[in-house]
Amino acid sequence: MITRDQIKILYDKYLDLIHLEIREFGVKPTEVRHLIGRLGEFFCALETDGTLAHTANQHGFDVISSSGRTISVKTTAQKTGFVPISASTLDKVDDVMILQFAEGTLNIVYYGEISKAAEAARFYESVGKYELDISKARKLA
Repeated sequence: MITRDQIKILYDKYLDLIHLEIREFGVKPTEVRHLIGRLGEFFCALETDGTLAHTANQHGFDVISSSGRTISVKTTAQKTGFVPISASTLDKVDDVMILQFAEGTLNIVYYGEISKAAEAARFYESVGKYELDISKARKLA
């Protein structure tokens, strides 16, 4: 199992890499969402004194908190818009942590029960996904 110290090292390295991509290559944070997504998982694990899910891209959740709660992490660099929440994995997740990467750092938009987030979201039955507006997520906190 990966240790808290290893997660912190990975968090710092990913953050450095993101800053390098933005500074040296002139990319926008939204263009490195794969890096920002993983950074969010490390952040969540550190914030909740938890650990990463045992399998990368595990179905449903990304982090298990120290109290044993499963957490889906949604990280975005968008200022407005929405984050998707899959309806097919709601029963596998206790909480959701929505993070926003802005001005070189991560900020918690919402952290709490996923059911509360799903209730505030729009549901699109045709694709089996909820879409939670970032502005609505802020109001849930």
